Amino acid sequence: MSPVNPASASAQGARGPWRAVIVDDQALLVSAFEMLLSSQPDLEVVGTAADGAAALELLGSRAQQLQGAAPVDVVLMDIRMPVMDGVTAIRAMRTGGDDRNDEHSAAREALRRTPVLVLTTFDEEELVLAALRAGANGFLLKDASAQVLLEAVRTVARGGSWLDPAVTGTVLAHLGAGEGGAGSEETVATTPGSGPGMGPKPNASGPASAMDATRPTGAEIGANGLFEPLTGRERDVLSLVCDGLPNAEIGERLHLAESTVKTHVKALLAKTGCRNRVELIVHAFRHGLVAVR
Repeated sequence: MSPVNPASASAQGARGPWRAVIVDDQALLVSAFEMLLSSQPDLEVVGTAADGAAALELLGSRAQQLQGAAPVDVVLMDIRMPVMDGVTAIRAMRTGGDDRNDEHSAAREALRRTPVLVLTTFDEEELVLAALRAGANGFLLKDASAQVLLEAVRTVARGGSWLDPAVTGTVLAHLGAGEGGAGSEETVATTPGSGPGMGPKPNASGPASAMDATRPTGAEIGANGLFEPLTGRERDVLSLVCDGLPNAEIGERLHLAESTVKTHVKALLAKTGCRNRVELIVHAFRHGLVAVR
């Protein structure tokens, strides 16, 4: 599949470039990422932080200043950091939207919906799984090429997710052993390669919405990984979700309203017992619900 076109990636309207925050305790790495992103006309680094706690403070402050609007379009988050690690920070973000009706409730909700791209290394398998359960929107190895990094950032900023091939293998292996995920409802794009979840694909319909699926009452999951059979239309939607398409683009392909696509995605999450679209795509590949691309 062809790489995301920077021009089209930034064509979100007249609102300007995709805004990013970089969170990592390695100053040189932060500087390198900041220089790379800032060199692109459709990307803008609006802040950096050296640990999860500082990131939460920065993002929360921006959300309040923007009166509940999304503080940024994507957060690049390291996992291992002092003070507060990335997994804890993601979990705090995802549980921030509660029912308290106070002056900060809108800001908490905006923070909960902010997409996070986790920066990881080969030796952090358990932390990657913890980040998936916490609600990360994507995983990228720190030694990825500049082109892959930029494409991953744009994909997640558009509202989707990104799985590095090495990370995909880890997730598949652990999910196959019964591991699960948690977090927000959104799509996946992955880096070039072959096998489940390989190949860069544009992504989902909006920042994390955390629409947890409810498993059918009294139902038991079958050997095919389903609580209930999928309809033909649900299979159509699932196939395009696994291609990493946003809900809006799925709607265009299938001549459906975006709201109808969202309804089908909710049904897919419920029928598979998955809690987010990252998990849904891995689940679909693992159980053969879609053919490996």
